Amino acid sequence: MPPHRCPICDEPRSEDALEPCGRCLLAPPPFAALSAAAPYRGTAREILIAFKFRGADYLARHLADLMIRRLAVPADLRRVTAVPATRRARRVGDHAAELLGAAVAARLQIPFEPRQLQKVRETERQSRLPLARRESNVRAAFRANRAPTGALLLVDDVATSGATARECAARLREAGAGRVVVWCFARASRQDADLEEAGPTPPEG
Repeated sequence: MPPHRCPICDEPRSEDALEPCGRCLLAPPPFAALSAAAPYRGTAREILIAFKFRGADYLARHLADLMIRRLAVPADLRRVTAVPATRRARRVGDHAAELLGAAVAARLQIPFEPRQLQKVRETERQSRLPLARRESNVRAAFRANRAPTGALLLVDDVATSGATARECAARLREAGAGRVVVWCFARASRQDADLEEAGPTPPEG
């Protein structure tokens, strides 16, 4: 990952700074921190495209291993969950975040609770929308069951705007989660938006 990033949302920055980015200062997210193991570029991008869209489910354990090596595991972590997919998405095999979440939980030997969150309505694919529309697209799209106290790890495959992570974390906090930490395999910066709109298989999040 780039050396200079927001300490809360992991958005790449042009220079080092200890304070959060402007967005996190103006609208603090409901998660404690979002961290990614790799930038959504180059080899990491190609690997994630294969995992998400080309049926390479076996990559989940390898991506999980890399995330655990590179990211800080919360000391009070109790459970792992993942950004859920709709039934329509599962029918076409698009449930990468859940596969990744299960692999992370197995490596950490911590319970995985895939039904901690449910997607209650269909949404447009985030990657097909401009950044300005992504927050409204996922608003009220998720429902959380009662969450355990302590830290809850929310896993997603890739983050760009952070809208999905914010919405899911908000619902988990409402359901009783003491603290939500978000892990993604890859982080696409807002400057990568032009690339993702031009590419055939852009990221979610």
